[in-house]
Amino acid sequence: MCSGVRTAGRCGVWSVAVLAAAVAWGAQGESVNQLLARLKHRDPAQRLYAVRRLAASKDPAAAEPLVKALGDTDATVREESARALGELGDKRAVEPLLAALKHKSIPLRAAAADGLGALGDPRAVQGLVELLGSAEQAQKAAVAALAKIGAPAVEPLVAALGSNDAAVPPRAAEALGAIGDKRAVEPLLQTLKKADRRTRCAAATALGTLGDTRAVKPLIDTLRTKPRGARPFMPIRFDPRVPAAQALGALGDKQAVPALKAAARDRNRKLAKAAAAALKAIEAKP
Repeated sequence: MCSGVRTAGRCGVWSVAVLAAAVAWGAQGESVNQLLARLKHRDPAQRLYAVRRLAASKDPAAAEPLVKALGDTDATVREESARALGELGDKRAVEPLLAALKHKSIPLRAAAADGLGALGDPRAVQGLVELLGSAEQAQKAAVAALAKIGAPAVEPLVAALGSNDAAVPPRAAEALGAIGDKRAVEPLLQTLKKADRRTRCAAATALGTLGDTRAVKPLIDTLRTKPRGARPFMPIRFDPRVPAAQALGALGDKQAVPALKAAARDRNRKLAKAAAAALKAIEAKP
């Protein structure tokens, strides 16, 4: 008997073949009731097919069965059910997906974040901000989801810049840059001055994305400040000067040219390359 759609060998191949055959034979024309019946099939490939077709159906009757599928015995079915609930667009899925953010499975947490991002409901913000301290896969999904939710996430993310969890502030800065709300500029400028190197890098990148000229002078100061531990020819991990140069190139302000020219001559190749590229970007602007 097949134990899941990820099963290797003949059994797994057979499950995939069943799924492919269903599509080839026109099963996409099945009614919602027929798909719900497939959702109870013993073969995970059949259940997975049903999940995906139910998501595309946009039928409200699929919401409750898909919520139940979050507890499926197969990991892939669980994860796809979380994403399907987002695609379905039914706000009844918000609370179950928030609960899934705390599941022991990292891929399911990430999938739940994907679903919540698709729903765009502000109720998800706090749970997604908390997920910024999770494993990398879940962090990235949370950032993307918060960016989709947008403005309601700005204030909680600004607060998260001060988190004691080292993983959270850089991801919060990344999300603020992705949202593009100018309310984040001043908090990011403060972060650029005071935070650890990784968070300062994220703040510099976000400021370049936000495109606010208030960031020009602080970014120039960052570019001119050699971080502790930096050595010629040996790029350190998370050197704020590099994203500062990139951000200045994105902002395109000619005030940055002298500092960028100096950085372009630096023996640190990564910094010099970023500064040279920024100079070209500024020169190309009308």
